[in-house]
Amino acid sequence: MRRDSLLVGKNLEHLKIPLTHIQLATHDFSNEYKIANFTGGYAFYRAELEHYDKENPSSKRHNTVLIKRYPPSGNTFFGEKEFLREIEILSGGVKHPNIVNLLGFCVEASEMILVIDNFSNGFLCEYLGNLKDKRVLTWEKRLKICVDVAHALRYIHYEMEDQKVIINRDICSYNIGLDENLEAKIVNFWLSVFLPPNQDDEALYLRWIGLDHYTDPEYKKTGKVKRKSDVYGFGVVLFEILCGRLANDPIYLKESDIGLAPVARRSFGTRTLEEMIDPIIKEEILKTNFVLNRGPNKDSLHTFITIAHQCVAETQDQRPTMEVVVKELEKALLFQKNNMENPKMLLEDIKRATQNFNIDNCIGGGGFGRVYKGRLQDGEGFKTIVAKRLNSRFGQEEQQFLSELQILLDYKHENVIALLGYCDENDEKVIIYEYASRGSLDKYLDNASLTWVKRLNICIDVARALYFFHGGGGKQAKVIHRDIKSANILLNHDWKAKLADFGLSLISPLTHQTDYVIDHACGTPGYLDPVYRKSGFLTIESDIYSFGVVLFEMLCGRSTFIVHKHEGHHLPDFIRNKFDEGKHDEVAFKQIREQMEPKSLTTFQKIAYRCLHHEREERPTTKEVLMELEKALAFQVSYHTYMK
Repeated sequence: MRRDSLLVGKNLEHLKIPLTHIQLATHDFSNEYKIANFTGGYAFYRAELEHYDKENPSSKRHNTVLIKRYPPSGNTFFGEKEFLREIEILSGGVKHPNIVNLLGFCVEASEMILVIDNFSNGFLCEYLGNLKDKRVLTWEKRLKICVDVAHALRYIHYEMEDQKVIINRDICSYNIGLDENLEAKIVNFWLSVFLPPNQDDEALYLRWIGLDHYTDPEYKKTGKVKRKSDVYGFGVVLFEILCGRLANDPIYLKESDIGLAPVARRSFGTRTLEEMIDPIIKEEILKTNFVLNRGPNKDSLHTFITIAHQCVAETQDQRPTMEVVVKELEKALLFQKNNMENPKMLLEDIKRATQNFNIDNCIGGGGFGRVYKGRLQDGEGFKTIVAKRLNSRFGQEEQQFLSELQILLDYKHENVIALLGYCDENDEKVIIYEYASRGSLDKYLDNASLTWVKRLNICIDVARALYFFHGGGGKQAKVIHRDIKSANILLNHDWKAKLADFGLSLISPLTHQTDYVIDHACGTPGYLDPVYRKSGFLTIESDIYSFGVVLFEMLCGRSTFIVHKHEGHHLPDFIRNKFDEGKHDEVAFKQIREQMEPKSLTTFQKIAYRCLHHEREERPTTKEVLMELEKALAFQVSYHTYMK
């Protein structure tokens, strides 16, 4: 059979599923199991399918999956070519949490079937077509769906291995599935094409195909398909989500035979687009009259509408890349979260609190800008706050500002500095934090009043914050701080440590197939993981290395910079030399050395030294670091109790 022969040599034997298994699971494709039947003759079924490991036949289990059944051969729209293309793409290294996984396929008789992840909430089009209760789709949930799909598109356009690029060619709400958490996944890749590497104009010339209401008009007119053809289709989806109606809704077809996109463009130009917004997201009130949330935040809505309008520009060159789209949608989501949890502060109030950013109130700074102490009115009294004013000279303030806000909003922990508010006004970007009265840890490294027990407790506090971030804190993603150093650890009056400064931090999905992020190395010399610096591969072990430097700073009573000044190299090399010479005990801070219980010191040194290992695989996990530090503290406390 031709289609079967095309799969030969692709090492896909392990994905083949007998037709009898699928027929049994669906009662021979009974309507009882059918969840969707789309134009073109293809259908989706949800069923419990026996999944087994062929290397271990006795190991069997049943998984709920979706079965995508192609129409019989000879169909003019979806046939063998499209079926094989989907298998090629989904089995060829496309791995992303917002793209469905290919679990198996069947090619028998006249049947062509794909088995993919189950998404229990069906398709986005079902919500927008009023087949399901749209009231569950609050504005924030709609934004998250948009961000999910945008991440998937950015991935296939720019982030695949071996510089592969895929143009989907069929982005629409019919091809977006929603799982039990309403997380979105791109479902169909039958019309997709690979963009040849290093193609100058980043375009292919192909016969137009797709759904009329989502198709790039320039592609339709000229046959030129680019990544920005996907951007157009996604722009239509953005407006569908905003308006709560499908692109081919009769209300739009009355004004344009193409549907929603030209109507939205025209309304944007006449400033009447707000009239098209789905009234449900304006209300967002429970039946009990308790306010569920305050509806779309003005900044969130403006940011969303602006980027959606840019996506549906009539010519490809006028549209943004998916990298830009992701950034703007994340900003819109951030503004909405701020609306719910943290006030957007007026620049005038912040200036008043800091005496117009008076230099006398400056308590720190760096490449990002300066940090000011201030007194902000809080009811009838005043609250001491810290205001970080980002410096626009370096051009990175926008991304750092958004990254830090996103992390501090989503990841709250007792050992993480608390966000009080923000300001984004008149080109000024300011983040307001809680005030840590003792300042940063680096000021106390050589202070003998910082006892060994206090130092252990501070290290444990930071380890708890890192454990929280590296495990995702119950979220969908983990956070890599990327700039762990003693200057970014703040101390309260009771010496409670708070991890701060997330401007360089990166969020990486927990479900990401790889455990690294390819990135231009940045951080602080003396703390920076040498593997990351050389390779550009960033992992959570890079944070472990930097934390290891901080641990030895606490033990030695000297910063890595002071060591560099006196020894000619930074602290990690100094420590390695001492350990190689067997002079472990000499590195301990003399003023507190007598306080240290031997087992406590040894336990601390061993785990700190492992953190600095040149091989990432040999470094401990954050959990191991935390457990060993707690063990070192237990030895120390037991020793003090015994001495008393």
